[in-house]
Parts: sequence; structure tokens; C-alpha cells
Amino acid sequence: MRFGLCYIPDYHQELSGSWEDWYDNMIREVKLAEALGLDGAWFAEHRVAGFAFGSPALFIAACARETERIRLGCSVSLLPLNDPVRTAEDYAMADVLSHGRLDFGVGRGLYKYDYDIANVPMRESRERFSENLAIIRALWTQDSVTYRGRWTTLENHALGPRPMQQPTPPIWVAAVRTEATYRWAGENGFNLLTAPFFFTDYREQQALLAVYRDSLRAHGHDPAMKDVMAVYHMYCAEDDSNIAAFADPALRRYQAFTKATDLSRQAYRDPVAYRDWKGFFENRETITLEQMKTERAVIGRPEECVEKLRLLSERFGITYFSFEVNFGALPHDEVMRSIQRFADGVVPKLR
Repeated sequence: MRFGLCYIPDYHQELSGSWEDWYDNMIREVKLAEALGLDGAWFAEHRVAGFAFGSPALFIAACARETERIRLGCSVSLLPLNDPVRTAEDYAMADVLSHGRLDFGVGRGLYKYDYDIANVPMRESRERFSENLAIIRALWTQDSVTYRGRWTTLENHALGPRPMQQPTPPIWVAAVRTEATYRWAGENGFNLLTAPFFFTDYREQQALLAVYRDSLRAHGHDPAMKDVMAVYHMYCAEDDSNIAAFADPALRRYQAFTKATDLSRQAYRDPVAYRDWKGFFENRETITLEQMKTERAVIGRPEECVEKLRLLSERFGITYFSFEVNFGALPHDEVMRSIQRFADGVVPKLR
């Protein structure tokens, strides 16, 4: 089992400090994770102000120059929203600057606002995703690429630099509620990124993971050789008073931030494209703090985190847990202490 950090942070000016402080503190957390032997750090892409990163590749490059061993990933690059040549260039450079430590997570996303600001119709997301990933893989593996797609045409284009990892950095595909994506990821032998907390009934997630693993087998890929990563919010506490003092207020701020974002930006409002998500959206608007802690997070003392992670691993066959440790303006010093407690008290019991 592997463990990493996942950054989909929400910025709160009155608590997070300056933008410089916010970024510098996250880099310090990644450096601590490396020192403690964690496996990776992953960075999300969004266009909502103060939420995740507009350019994960840029932040990966910054982390690459401050670290030596820990792998650095995007979770995910929103392929339909970006020029595929630029994406190929940016992440190839990130792989070179990290000396071959890039994990390339890709997905379509679910925020309508991200699509609106990029002037991309959400109904085109699947076709754009497929075309752009094909172009990126071609540019990373071929000396010269000619491609005539619906949105991009290339004539004998060569990429330089190409990634250090050959033929490509590991590719991870995000799949949450769309069955076709699980099947497609399996057909192509990609690792999987998912978020089981999006389901109010865990058996729905189990069924979709079975689709992925069946698809792997049907197309000649060994499921035992593929990773399934799950993301959860995480706070490893010394005692219950820590949770009340730090984690609970941070979760409340995070919930308020995301709910306000949904309402003000009409972030998810595409009922045709995301009709399968209706139950989650309704749950997101009404979920209580205790439900968030139970359903969406790994929060507790080290022994409680061990118990929760064992349950989740057995339930879903998770091989890699990636934790949102920086949420709701959780104080940086407390994030550092949480990571330290997790590495000392949880990781040894699960590896």
C-alpha cells in the first residue's frame, strides 16, 4: 500500500496568509512528506479562484526543485480544457525537471465553471479528452507527429524536450461515477484515480471498480499490476480535542467554501452531462459535519485512522491512498503535525 498527499486546497485570505505563504507552506508540507517516506504528492487543476491550481505543472516544477525522491503528480490535468501541445510540453518539462518523477493524472473534471471559463462546451468533454490524450501520447513517444483531429491539426511536429520517463510517465485516469470511463481505463491498461466518498452507497463504487478490473482482464492486463488510488480528506490527531480545535472548523470552512462556489459560480449546473451525479449534489448541500467526517474523511487518532484505512482498503481494493491534508485553512503547523503523526503511527501498521 502506498500513501501520498493530494492538494485540492481552498484559500481563505484571513487565515491562509498571502498567496506566497500559501504556496510556500504547501511546498514545506511536500518536503516533510518526502522526508518521512511518503510516496507522492498530487495537485489538482481548477479555474475557480482560490481553489486548487490553475497550472499544476507549474507547481509540480516548483516542488521538483525542492525535493529529490517523492513522486509528483497531477490529479488531474483537465485535458478537454487545454491545448494538447501545450499540455504535452508543460508536463514533459515537469518530468525532466523532476528527473523522471512525474505521474500524469488525466480527467474530464466535473465543474461546469471550468468549462465555461475555458469556452469549451461540456458536451464535448469526452471527445476532446480522447483526442487530446492521443496527441499527448504521440508527442511523447514519436520523433515527429502528424495528426488531423476535430480540434487540433499537426504537421510533422516534434516535441522537445520529451519526458525523461519512456515511453511516457505513468498515466492515471480519473473515474468517479461514469461507468464508461472505468471500462475505457481498463481497456487501455491505465491506473485508476477515484474518490469513493462521492457515493452514498459504497456498493455502487464496488460495482464500478469491478467493471474496471473486468475490463483490464478482458484486454490482457493484470489487475494486480495496476494501482487504484482513492482520495480522502485526512487529519491524524493526537486526541479528540485536536479534532474539535482544528479539523472540525477546517471542514466547516471547506464545506462553506465549496457550497458557496457551487451556488455563486453555478459550478455543477449541467444536468444533461452530469445527471448521474444528482444524488451527490443533493447530499453535498445537506451533509452534516459528522457525516463528512464519517463518509468523506479519514479523521481520528492514529489507531482510528489505521482501522478506517484497513476497512476502505478491503472494501474497495485500494492500493494507494492520497490525502487532502490542506483544507479549509487548516493551520500549516497543524498540517505538518498531522502528517508527522500519520507517518509515525499509521503507515508502519499498514505497510
